[in-house]
Amino acid sequence: KYFCHVSRLCDGKDIKTLLDAFDLFSEHVSDVKLYIVGDGDKADCFKKYAAKLSCYKRVVFTGKVTNPYPMMHGALANILSSEYEGLPTTLIESLVLERLAVSSNCKTGPSEILEYGKSGLLFNVGDSQKLAQHMLWIIEHPEKTEKIIKCATKSLIRFDKDNITKQIVSLIENL
Repeated sequence: KYFCHVSRLCDGKDIKTLLDAFDLFSEHVSDVKLYIVGDGDKADCFKKYAAKLSCYKRVVFTGKVTNPYPMMHGALANILSSEYEGLPTTLIESLVLERLAVSSNCKTGPSEILEYGKSGLLFNVGDSQKLAQHMLWIIEHPEKTEKIIKCATKSLIRFDKDNITKQIVSLIENL
């Protein structure tokens, strides 16, 4: 059992909030790990930070992985903790893989992709307490988690290339 985070390990991804949340969560649940998949200029900084936490033995920094999908697919949830995003592709990938997506509600992307909490769980940027609560809720409510995943899977039609093309054509025609 594990949670998964996939990103570049750099400023703006707010890995510290993720680690703090997992540390809080670990006070209640001791048999779940956190996999942090990716590499970047802040990797060593985040590893040092994690080493200071009581949960550090259950945090796994995998480094860059060519294909993170198997890890994402096996996760209890995929977590995005960013302070900002353009298009948070990992959220869409999580939905495609039929896994629960949990995301910071940064200004662009997550709330729309997760349908304002209907197709995934949202927390305010930097709110490690709420993220820890979401993690605990996922463990305690697997049947409700599955309902959210089913809703999210049904909503994927929004990202179908034919639907997007029709929307773009319509937008251009209306201009």
